[in-house]
Amino acid sequence: MHPALEAENLAIRYPDGTMPVQDVSFNVAPGECFALVGGSGSGKSTIARALLGLHGSGTAVSGKLVLGGEDMAGAGAGTWRRMRGREVGFVAQNPWESCDPLRPVRDHVAEAWRCHGLAVGWDEIAARLDRLGVPAAAARMRQHPHTWSGGMLQRASIAAASALAPPVLIADEPTSALDADRAQSVLDVLRGLGCALVLISHDIDLVLGNADRIGVLHGGRLVEQGPPEHLRQSPAHDETRRLLEALAPLPVRRKTGAEEPLLRLAGISVSYEHGRVRALQDAGLEIGAGEIVGVQGPSGCGKSTLLRIAMGLERPASGDVWRADALRRTGAVLPVFQDPVGSLVPHWPVWRSIAEPLTARGLPRLPVAKRRAAALAAMAKVGLDSIDPEARPAELSIGQCQRAAVARATITRPPLIVADEPTSALDSVSTRQVSVLLAEAAGAGAGVLVVSHDSAFMRRLADRVVRMEAGRTLDVA
Repeated sequence: MHPALEAENLAIRYPDGTMPVQDVSFNVAPGECFALVGGSGSGKSTIARALLGLHGSGTAVSGKLVLGGEDMAGAGAGTWRRMRGREVGFVAQNPWESCDPLRPVRDHVAEAWRCHGLAVGWDEIAARLDRLGVPAAAARMRQHPHTWSGGMLQRASIAAASALAPPVLIADEPTSALDADRAQSVLDVLRGLGCALVLISHDIDLVLGNADRIGVLHGGRLVEQGPPEHLRQSPAHDETRRLLEALAPLPVRRKTGAEEPLLRLAGISVSYEHGRVRALQDAGLEIGAGEIVGVQGPSGCGKSTLLRIAMGLERPASGDVWRADALRRTGAVLPVFQDPVGSLVPHWPVWRSIAEPLTARGLPRLPVAKRRAAALAAMAKVGLDSIDPEARPAELSIGQCQRAAVARATITRPPLIVADEPTSALDSVSTRQVSVLLAEAAGAGAGVLVVSHDSAFMRRLADRVVRMEAGRTLDVA
């Protein structure tokens, strides 16, 4: 049986001469799931773009890249346009960037047919979204992307990518915004398509349970590949061992058991679209100083809305919000948003975005040199000491942007940190670094309120987990 996709000695050279990927070789058989895993900046997404012909004209892709029986390494833009969608589909890492913010979600899915001159009915799109777990799909697909959670919007991208049943599917972090149950169901759907699946992920725990073979990337090179059990039991390369070691439990954090209350939400209700959409219904939670409280639930259950209420970014239609005096000053509550790239100022160097909380009203005015030095120290704590502090967000991977966002949220040691999916784009090593950083912040007295789909991350980090469903807060574990 011929491979559905074959890469041999693949190398990528940017216009400035740098080579983020060198000498990468692998193949994927029909129906096989081959996972590429590695740290942020290891070349995963760069390879994904090469497999889709998405690099600009100034970027050279060399070696052998066989797709649909054609060597596409030197193919032109017109050839790639013909191949995308029909021979190879793509699920991008950032669902918001994949969608036109001015058009309904259904148009995003329909574009998979329209770009090839094909027609599709709205019923077909609703059925596809329904199979991927989007509730009330026929009604929700008429809404715009900003009204959807990241998890639901990613399902729309998967519906579009698989629309024309391409024999090869490139999935770049397809489950990073999904809760654990939905993540597994989406992977089951992707595997059930019967195509050759290239699963690009930072989450080695996820791919160990789902891939047929795994390739480990480090520094733009494929340093090891093999079946999951072989890599788990007999890792040959230091990078593989490093990724596996990061799955170990966190050190036990000592708690006093007498945390001073910081924030209390009770009976919170929020509606949108003139009351037609209920985001929260009688929801509530409480968090104290030095406590880490997690919030979990299915995509679209209201977790992110509850966090916006906690941060003071949105007012509830009804309910009580009590804040301690410590939270009433500017900069007392610092967020880590779900969209890491969008949360950084695009034309600022990354160090300046990280240092921005140091300029909050009421804090001592620091000269630029001291703010920059503080930002560099914060970057080192989250493993960003090797990147150029003058780089703009567009020059960083999504995982690197997320680490920068965490560094920004902890730089002033605020009384409350509110984090919405802080590890969704991070590899296992970076996830551990962020977990340790948030635990240290709590150990120093900060309250940490975290939304995450990652159940393992929550078990390692949180003192309590509030569960949500259909806009309501349920049990506390």
